Amino acid sequence: MSKLGCQCGNVICDNTNSLPYKAALLKDSFSEPFSDWLVSELQSYVVAAEQGSVRSWLLSRGYTEDYLSLQLDHGNVLHDHLLCRLIDLRRTAYECSECGRLHVETVDDNAFVSYSPDSKKNNGVLSE
Repeated sequence: MSKLGCQCGNVICDNTNSLPYKAALLKDSFSEPFSDWLVSELQSYVVAAEQGSVRSWLLSRGYTEDYLSLQLDHGNVLHDHLLCRLIDLRRTAYECSECGRLHVETVDDNAFVSYSPDSKKNNGVLSE
């Protein structure tokens, strides 16, 4: 999503990182299983790295020969692996800077539902 039209007429742009009106939401029911998965994957990767079997570890998780040919360092491999899982679980939310309406991504990527604050103003709930 690069632009999202708000019902108030404002256009919400997503064309850079660290936007003060954007958030990544993780459902509570995903939080603990994700944490458990994260610890398990990190532990198993460390064991694979110590045993010199990172290639087998990656192949067992569906990575392709093309990915393996990149010969990424451990940090980048873990970044890719962990971030891909998080991206699959999270939803994006935007707060309109004009009216404060929250736009939350639905299960269907790039589809949003809106929630309007009772105050009808921007309350900065996603601001730092």
